[in-house]
Amino acid sequence: MVVDVGLRISAQSAFLGLIHPEMRLIKIKCIERVIHLTVVFSSQPTEKAIEDVSVAATEIIADFPDAKKISENIIVSDGPLPVEDLLEEGWVYRRAE
Repeated sequence: MVVDVGLRISAQSAFLGLIHPEMRLIKIKCIERVIHLTVVFSSQPTEKAIEDVSVAATEIIADFPDAKKISENIIVSDGPLPVEDLLEEGWVYRRAE
């Protein structure tokens, strides 16, 4: 099932100006009223980068008052990005590599 366009647009808007160079991938989806935000970093994120993910998460959850909560998943990986359906997994940002 394709991730709601409104959720993806909300995430894109929330991350405007908050993308850090070490961010490789941002994706979002909602499962049973829980929003799952995943950010993949190429190296250990700075405190500022983690704070900016939380700021974006707060903006996203504000757009969806029916959601129970938002889960912030920070992953550090320099391996290959997942091979998956971009629309079904809710990709909103991918760094050019």
